Amino acid sequence: MPNKENRSFLVLGLLVLVLILLPFSRFAELPILVLSLMGIYGLFVNWELLKSSKQFYILSTVIGCYFLMTIISSIDSYWQEKSIIVAFSSFRFYFATIALIIHLQSKHFYLLIKLVTAIIIFLSIDALFQYFVGFDIIGRESYEGRLNGIFGQHHAKLGPVLALLLPVTMIGLRHYPSLVRWISILVVIVVIILSGTRSAWIMMLFTLFAYWFHHVKKRRFQLMIKAVIASVIIIGSLWSISTEFQQRINRTMALFDGTQAGLDFALADRLSIWKTSWNMIEQHPINGIGAHAFRKAYPSFANKDDYWQQKDGVGMHAHHWVLEVLAETGLIGFFLLSFASFRLFAFVKNNYHKHYSWAFMIALVSAFLPVTSIYSIFASFWSICLWFVGACLIVMSKVNE
Repeated sequence: MPNKENRSFLVLGLLVLVLILLPFSRFAELPILVLSLMGIYGLFVNWELLKSSKQFYILSTVIGCYFLMTIISSIDSYWQEKSIIVAFSSFRFYFATIALIIHLQSKHFYLLIKLVTAIIIFLSIDALFQYFVGFDIIGRESYEGRLNGIFGQHHAKLGPVLALLLPVTMIGLRHYPSLVRWISILVVIVVIILSGTRSAWIMMLFTLFAYWFHHVKKRRFQLMIKAVIASVIIIGSLWSISTEFQQRINRTMALFDGTQAGLDFALADRLSIWKTSWNMIEQHPINGIGAHAFRKAYPSFANKDDYWQQKDGVGMHAHHWVLEVLAETGLIGFFLLSFASFRLFAFVKNNYHKHYSWAFMIALVSAFLPVTSIYSIFASFWSICLWFVGACLIVMSKVNE
């Protein structure tokens, strides 16, 4: 049996491995499985320690609320099997985080930040290589019309992942020379823009503003002027070399033509999905149509002129987390999620670290901005991403002990 220090580095390695394996379909579930098994064992062996742990308490509260909102929604779900799976699969996150609580200590946190930073910079450089060459360093071509780097041709995932972990990267670079920081962050920003995911752009802008507001205490306006100049140069350069960037901007500008057709075009034909989501909310306001059952229920709630039904398709999810929670888990789910969020941020406020807590808190908040439209919070890929930053946020509170 490895000694305590070796187990700590094993757990740290498994956590980082989750991030490394994200681009490779469900392989990221493997280190989570190992962590969850370690967590189950640790729950019994370290029960006396855990039951007095504030991290264990808030973790149990958050996962308990998530489990309740999903299992209650499964009672009359339109895809009951899937809703039940979503509910019980949340325990893998619960036990995996217990392993982190038991084994990770303050001395491991900065190493974790540096490793995450290295991965994000690597993903960005790999994506730039793909942009200019046509394929990345392992031969993967990009998602059609987007830059997706090592994530390849299966959904546009690169931009949201980079934007989600941008605050961690900015903290990880804080001890490096200013030139290294500027170049590294600019590379990540350029790749987020080239990814073409506008919600990732919004997350990125929120993070940059939050960093300026929270961490920049001297020469704030000089830095802002530099950032504005850099932004003008980047946007001008990308406009001149990237037709995909031009198309995303032109599509966004359709918001202002004053017509519903222009609005729907700018929103990537999501108005029909949002209308259908609202129909679900109106008809199933208490516990929704079932967690992750959106695609199965869609034909039953879509209007006759629904854009996706006319194309013999369905909306895969609500494309907005508030609509998703209300449509799939109802008012019960929305209340439970709100309560869990309130308790989590109260916990963070009482156990706040200006670097570690800030990085993962801003990451989590950026994912739940009211103007973002990315992935389903119940889907495997995005739930892993949200768990990663949420679990780190909880565990990082140990730095103040």
